[in-house]
Amino acid sequence: MLGKKLSILSFLFLLLACKTRQVAVAPVVEETKPAPVWVNSRPNSGFKFVGIGFADKKAGSNYQMEAKKNALYDLASEIKVNISSNSVLYTVQNSNNFNESFNSLIKLSNTDNIEGYELIDSYENDKQYWVYYSLDKQAYADQKAKKKQQLILKASHLIDNAYQDEKNANFSSSLKKRIQAFSLLSPYLNEEITFDTQLTHGFQNIFDLTTAIQQQLQSISLLENMKQNEIKPYQATYSPLMYSLLLKNKAALQNFPFSIKSNDDRVRVNEKSATNNNGELQVIINEAAAYNQMVSLSLNPDIEGLLANDSISQNAIKLLKQFVQTNDLQLQVRVSNINLYIHVVEKNLGKPINQGLIASMIQQKFTGNEFNLLDKPDNADFIIEASADTQEDSGSDVLEKAYNLSLASLQVQLSLKNNLKNGEVYNWLVKDVYGYANTIEKAGLNAYDSDKMLTNMAEVLFALKRKVLVY
Repeated sequence: MLGKKLSILSFLFLLLACKTRQVAVAPVVEETKPAPVWVNSRPNSGFKFVGIGFADKKAGSNYQMEAKKNALYDLASEIKVNISSNSVLYTVQNSNNFNESFNSLIKLSNTDNIEGYELIDSYENDKQYWVYYSLDKQAYADQKAKKKQQLILKASHLIDNAYQDEKNANFSSSLKKRIQAFSLLSPYLNEEITFDTQLTHGFQNIFDLTTAIQQQLQSISLLENMKQNEIKPYQATYSPLMYSLLLKNKAALQNFPFSIKSNDDRVRVNEKSATNNNGELQVIINEAAAYNQMVSLSLNPDIEGLLANDSISQNAIKLLKQFVQTNDLQLQVRVSNINLYIHVVEKNLGKPINQGLIASMIQQKFTGNEFNLLDKPDNADFIIEASADTQEDSGSDVLEKAYNLSLASLQVQLSLKNNLKNGEVYNWLVKDVYGYANTIEKAGLNAYDSDKMLTNMAEVLFALKRKVLVY
């Protein structure tokens, strides 16, 4: 009887184990959350602004921030930009292109200034992430009106401080404060804005502010140095070119940044520079090709550089540049040829000869748009000196006994001197050049005409030219 009960219990345990194993291997089915209605059908509310944005998850780990940015831009797009007939924008608008550009920048600016929005919902699947924001229209209008008045007051104080800086001849500080005031008010250029003229020293609106900024920028003038700036082509390095910048009152423009652009692609410059305490501007030349003409460089006030350490929106600077017109200042620099003087002495067995073979080879190597070959060394940038002479070679006796021929060796000493710095740049000796003939005099002359002479001189002259030009 006991054995029968044990058999029944063993069977029950086996059955239970089988069921447990079946449950363990059964597949788990996850339900996919359906997309909310707002993903496929945009909500419409008379009392709310709506912003919906999404981002692909494969774009990276910042997909949630990207979706939020897109939603806020969508929200800003719902806020209609109306142009008041009393606004500065209405005064200066003159084309549809201007309006479209302005509207786009205002919407971008709105994404930085929108406050009070709330997250209504979010949704994600394995590919995308969606967010839904809303903003109460009346709350937005009240908040915007309050903020506008606060910014007008803050801008007015900046205009007042700029006036004081101008009285104290602090040009850069005055200009910065006026641009900062414009930046504060840039989201409201389409609306009427009036200042307390006592606080702003007569400025009534933004138009007066931008006019003052433009007048400041246009007060900058250029005083070129008495010595004409001149550079040579293909140099390894260039000394900075100096120009002086003044204001209308003839005061030096101190510590002010500029952007520089070459109007000829044969001359490349550093595109950023700034004046020093004396109003002197350094222009750094990076490259200059052979040109032999005057090259014009365009100089512009670098507003971005002036405000580099200030928290000013780039959109505001873009807007300002549409209101403010400045004339390029033109810097002049002459790219002149390299003045070269070549002096060659050729001898055979210590006696001068007039073949001119070496002189001709050097002249051919340095003939081109880059060089002026001079007759005198006085005004030369570089001087090339060559001294050549032959002598009877030590092996001439053996050759004469065996073949009745004489053997002469030729050496050429070459040097390159920087005439402006009065220093030697390059020195080389051409040797192991030989000539033979039935007389030693003819052997010496034949050494000048040998193939080895032409090959060795070509190599040396290539290296010598590289010392003069960087190409």
